[in-house]
Amino acid sequence: MRKFVALLAALMVTAASAQGQVGNLIWSEDFDNLDNWITITGNGSWGWGNGELEYYRAENVDVAPVAGEPGNQALRITAKQESGPTITDQWGNPLNYTSGKVLSKSKVSVKYGMIETRMMVPDLQVGGWPAVWLLGTANYGWPRSGELDLMEMGSTQAFRDLHDTHNGGSGLDNSQVNQVVGSNAIFYADAAINPGNPSGASSLSWDPTDIYCRPYYNESSPLVERFLTYRLYWDDASLRFTVVDAGVEHDLYTTPFTIDTESDEFQAPFYLIANLAIGGAFTDAYNLGDPGSGVPVSMPFPAEMLVDYIRVYEWNGQGQVDLGPPAAKTGKFGIYTDLTPTSDALEAEVTSQIYVWEGTLNDGSIPPYEGENVLSWQTAGLGWFGAGIMSIQPLNLFDFGDGHLNFRIKIPANVTFKIGIIDAWNNQSYLSFPAFQTTYGLVRDGQWAQASIPVADIRGAAIDLRMLSYSFVILEENGTGCEFALDDIYWDAGVATGVDDTASRRFAALANVPNPFNAQTEIRFDLPQGGTYDLEVFDAAGRRVKGFKGVGAAGMNGVHWNGRDDSGSNVSSGVYYYRLTTADGVGVERMVMVK
Repeated sequence: MRKFVALLAALMVTAASAQGQVGNLIWSEDFDNLDNWITITGNGSWGWGNGELEYYRAENVDVAPVAGEPGNQALRITAKQESGPTITDQWGNPLNYTSGKVLSKSKVSVKYGMIETRMMVPDLQVGGWPAVWLLGTANYGWPRSGELDLMEMGSTQAFRDLHDTHNGGSGLDNSQVNQVVGSNAIFYADAAINPGNPSGASSLSWDPTDIYCRPYYNESSPLVERFLTYRLYWDDASLRFTVVDAGVEHDLYTTPFTIDTESDEFQAPFYLIANLAIGGAFTDAYNLGDPGSGVPVSMPFPAEMLVDYIRVYEWNGQGQVDLGPPAAKTGKFGIYTDLTPTSDALEAEVTSQIYVWEGTLNDGSIPPYEGENVLSWQTAGLGWFGAGIMSIQPLNLFDFGDGHLNFRIKIPANVTFKIGIIDAWNNQSYLSFPAFQTTYGLVRDGQWAQASIPVADIRGAAIDLRMLSYSFVILEENGTGCEFALDDIYWDAGVATGVDDTASRRFAALANVPNPFNAQTEIRFDLPQGGTYDLEVFDAAGRRVKGFKGVGAAGMNGVHWNGRDDSGSNVSSGVYYYRLTTADGVGVERMVMVK
């Protein structure tokens, strides 16, 4: 969610050099298609946390030609004044506006670089709120995940008046919505917590003394219905936001913001978002469910927002773009274990966090089953309890689809509990362990015992194993008091569902050139002896898209792939895996197609 509320009372900003070096283009989204984007539907919770008035529909998002620029296309988001039986808020109340929103979560993530977008927004009047922005890929909730607003327009008159003696403003407190644009960055800070801001959100644009925030004003040539370029210069030490208007670049803050340990959200990957909101707390229009909180929406409809491109360049030698979900884990993956051999594992308070929900558990005294660490808890008498282990970044356990979730538990036999998992989209799935029963091998005799749950049982119908947030959850809802402990929690892969990185690799080389590639790539492999081979290409979800069979010679061999599936259709941009099987073993590698 995005919330714009009274945030940090005093924001400490350290001056940083605005000098730097823009390097090579790393990635470009030219919107020839929407393969890299997920289209959002609905009105969220209280209008996406801001009291917004629109209902997002897929029909309001498409790719359209750019007028006056032959051959050029852009993302088009259209806002409309319309209603209907399905256009409602979360409570079923009718809404009067629709619009569009896209995001690149699980498809494209960015860490550092100079991020640039060229875009055009419509006549906003009162109520229009266009934005291109980023949220952290971390599984933390907002604001701990971090937010980077590359650009946004539609701000209140009070905000515009506060800063209008700078950066093109007249100082007359008469600027119009169409004449002002700004940017923002939000992170969590303990010092920002107060009764009006319980979330601890600290915002760069919350600047009541007008010393730092510098939105750009152009009162002679409104910033709507024409293209402007917006930039974020981002490395591991600083953030700098700018807008380019008529070839002149204007900074949106007095100095770049210095990233420190408190704002370390900005040292992790983020995904991209573009949307055209209507009304809500950022604007002078009213909020959802409260017509008296602002003025009526006056933005003309239909209204079209165009995003021509989004590009990422190296900045100060830094910049990273990842396509597709996180790299898949394989073998045995440790969630909370000391002694079980694993191929990889979470580390508490480094790559994972262990949470007790709503104070339902207190520390217990049961010693570990293995090693030095244990999760030992005593119920707090609140009628239920819940706890889970969350990976800080989404966890890709797709190759564990035929494997098991294993754990040790010491718990009284009279307690009925559930074990579950949660993905980064907040889909949840649970399995019950009834009292006085042996379930999934768990013997309920009051001693340490092991359960082994087939992943096929616990994943349910909707869980995205490529994007897990909680890889282990325990939940009890009957109010049975007890002391219990958990230990030695890990996933084993079983037989790989699609692509198995743990398979034997007996090849001197297994690589594709080029990688990333556009139209064609050559997959090269060095065989110790001649013989038949089977080469298969899988998409990021593990679906087979192309197969090659042949007889290879001893030494270097190559297979060319032109980006088409077995039916001859072009596949979309993204991450692909290829698996080579010969009499000498199996090898798996990863490649990226960029269009």
